[in-house]
Amino acid sequence: MRLEILLTALLFFGGTCLTGYTVRRLLKLKKEGILFSIVLGAMCWWALMELILVPMTMKFASFSSFVTIYSAAVAALSLPGLTCWREIREDLRALIGNWRQYLTLGHLVALLLIVFELWFLHHHMYLEWDDTYYVNLANVAISSDRIYWVYPETGTLADFDKRYVLSLWPIFYAWLSKIFGVAATVMAHTILPWLMIPLAYMVYVLIGKRLFEDDTQLQGMFLAFAILIHLFMSGEHTTGLTFLTITPWVGKGVLAAIVIPTLFYWILRAVCDGGAKNWILLGLTGLAGCLTSSMGIMLTPLFVGLTVLLLALQKKDLRYLVYGILSCLPCILLGLYYIRLTH
Repeated sequence: MRLEILLTALLFFGGTCLTGYTVRRLLKLKKEGILFSIVLGAMCWWALMELILVPMTMKFASFSSFVTIYSAAVAALSLPGLTCWREIREDLRALIGNWRQYLTLGHLVALLLIVFELWFLHHHMYLEWDDTYYVNLANVAISSDRIYWVYPETGTLADFDKRYVLSLWPIFYAWLSKIFGVAATVMAHTILPWLMIPLAYMVYVLIGKRLFEDDTQLQGMFLAFAILIHLFMSGEHTTGLTFLTITPWVGKGVLAAIVIPTLFYWILRAVCDGGAKNWILLGLTGLAGCLTSSMGIMLTPLFVGLTVLLLALQKKDLRYLVYGILSCLPCILLGLYYIRLTH
């Protein structure tokens, strides 16, 4: 199993990193770093999956055809990143050259807490009752070669559940399972946490750098405090904080722990740096959130809309509101389609 975890992590982090460099070149984003590229690449992968998966599900396409098409699309996004080897080399040199500034007490505590969280989840697994539906959805997709034709709790042929048809997050780890020949249950419970937990804290690293740009001590303290909150400050097993610690394979947990903080990060960049690039990335992340949970279709416009409204009022500039609404268009369109499906 260690080999499967390593290979999946190499595919995910290596592929998303290359995708991030591809998109960075297209948008002319320079000197952003390795972690930025991985987070950006992950959002692009999930947004791309949503674009491909929704129409294929509606057309009752086979799961194997989806695997082929999505794998080709991911490869088309990732392989051009190999031509960005100069940028990759510069970012690696900058990371290695500045390693001493990350030896703060906060960063060391954060690293220990992340190791503890991964160890705890690996050895003390929590089984969520939703697994009978969501994880089984991935199992059924692989065994039946049908994306959403078979009801996952009974195994009978049925019309797809309209509440979830636009947000089929389990198909993401079903795709990984198909590639590596691992059961979807094992992929979700054993392997996926090694991807989602590090990715979540990469987002917090980026937020800390943006909030405390000139103070690495505060960056480390911010990261450590964020991890402590996820570990010990929830008190309820269905909150967004708890999901990352005990069930990081659940789509709504990925939305709460990764996608929404990433939205916050893009808004920070848009406010500080301006430019259309950050609003484009905000829209991509919103679309990625729609894949993780149907709540993402609603929460993304709500979160972004309220934030940009306050910004527009504070800065007395309606452009923030207009750009925010435009970045939420994918979510708004999916929301309208959801209403049409359910009524």
